[in-house]
Amino acid sequence: MNGPLFHTVEIDAERPLAVAFDRGYGTRAAGTLTLLPFRRSIIDTLRLSDGGYVDEHGTPYPPLLTDAFSIDRRLDLSPASPSVRESWGAITLANPDGRYDALIRDRVIDRMPIRIKAGSRTHDQARQIDLDPPGSALTPVFSGLGSPWQPDRLGVQIALREVSGWLDEIMMPVGSYAGSGRFGGDSNVKGRSMPRLRGTALNLTPVLIDTVNLVYQISDGPGSVTALYEGGFAGGIAYAGSVADLYGAPPAPGTWQMQSSSSGLFVRLGTKPVYAITVDAVGNFPSGAAPRTLLPLLRQMLIEDLTMPGHWLSGSWEDTREAGWYWDGSQAVTGRQVVNAWLSGLGIRLVPSHEGTLAPVALQMPGAAPDRRFTSDHVTALAGLTLDAGLAPPPYRWRIGYAHNHTLQQGGSGLHPRITAERQSFVLQEDRVASWYLPAIKLRYRQSSDLPVIPTALVNEPDAHGVADAHGALWGTERHLWSVTLPRSLAGGIDLGQALRLVLPAPGLREGATGLVVGEQIRSAEATVTLTVLV
Repeated sequence: MNGPLFHTVEIDAERPLAVAFDRGYGTRAAGTLTLLPFRRSIIDTLRLSDGGYVDEHGTPYPPLLTDAFSIDRRLDLSPASPSVRESWGAITLANPDGRYDALIRDRVIDRMPIRIKAGSRTHDQARQIDLDPPGSALTPVFSGLGSPWQPDRLGVQIALREVSGWLDEIMMPVGSYAGSGRFGGDSNVKGRSMPRLRGTALNLTPVLIDTVNLVYQISDGPGSVTALYEGGFAGGIAYAGSVADLYGAPPAPGTWQMQSSSSGLFVRLGTKPVYAITVDAVGNFPSGAAPRTLLPLLRQMLIEDLTMPGHWLSGSWEDTREAGWYWDGSQAVTGRQVVNAWLSGLGIRLVPSHEGTLAPVALQMPGAAPDRRFTSDHVTALAGLTLDAGLAPPPYRWRIGYAHNHTLQQGGSGLHPRITAERQSFVLQEDRVASWYLPAIKLRYRQSSDLPVIPTALVNEPDAHGVADAHGALWGTERHLWSVTLPRSLAGGIDLGQALRLVLPAPGLREGATGLVVGEQIRSAEATVTLTVLV
């Protein structure tokens, strides 16, 4: 980009259409599912720019983008907060003579795709004119979602949000009890959301939906119960098998039965319990998908439970670590809270790319030297930044929780008298703990950092030890944050989580050091990009 810099904007605007159901009486059997769509719409693309642009196909981008915009994003390095700090700003469109009045009235852009690209014109010396580059030469700057129109007297503003903004206000959609009896729940749970179990969860409390017939619901999808406890004791109520209908015949006294289908996972007791009922269980998705490891579980939840389009997800989602989590339906849960529950403590961030996709990115230094290398010949400004709280000085130990106990139980009369000592120890604390410890850090600093136990969705101790060791490998040495400013022509293709090699006249960088890009700052009026690099 060595000529005049410009930006293009493409906004997908949706025009909802009315759906009419005109069918003659008797043309379909009663109860037949319709094949007609319940929602129809037309998608139009609004194209504009800040300096005027015409692509190689003759498509115009009129210069109606008025105010400069800014994009700021940064990975939160706090291990218990696996999110991205972002401040996307907004774009402002000129509205001369009410040009967009009809669009504002008829089109919906909330959570519709918006794409911003940057380019530079080349100068034709012979004709003394600037030439527009082809569309393929433009560099993606932002690809995310729009917000509702904000019209003003002379223009209209659109706030920007990246694709993970889909999760901020989206509540995890779950069914609720109608209070109609049987699996619809009794009056005690009327209006309450149904519980949801994904993967493997331990010592969770099922929801009692029928106090007369002692029916409990564990999840809104199929699954299996691996153990049922009364007051923490597993041997008091015997398993009487799985049935197709729990209401077909009551289980014998002192036993329990299970029913699993796409409508949910339920258990029924044959005798009213004396102590609290908890279970260890495994939950699948209502669609029948049954991932058991962490990242595949998260990916399926994003698509199936949070209705995120699958093409928004990129990168590798392979994982071998067994995991699970349980939501009992007592509180509303946002998509962001769901992601945090899965990724907390793992050193993995769900990172939006310039192309508008989300990918899981692990915070770890690469083993090999990265391809991108920058020296003082490339960098226009360099400054040191402060690390996140708890990471400077380095923590001398990392404690990672696993096998999360979803129901803390009080000792004494609340527990079954026959509960084992091992089981009693489990139900009295939230997490088992795997640790990484380096005494040299504690000896080096007068007061080294010490973080609390970080809970995770992991089930097994070896996996938790692997996470603790990974944290120790990254943070077991003193790290620094650097603000590195580059020309846009050199910063193209660099995204969050990417490794760089820095050889710069500053402490720790003179001989060359490998760093991770954890932040980015773009100003549309400037020809530079400022990166935050962890070294």
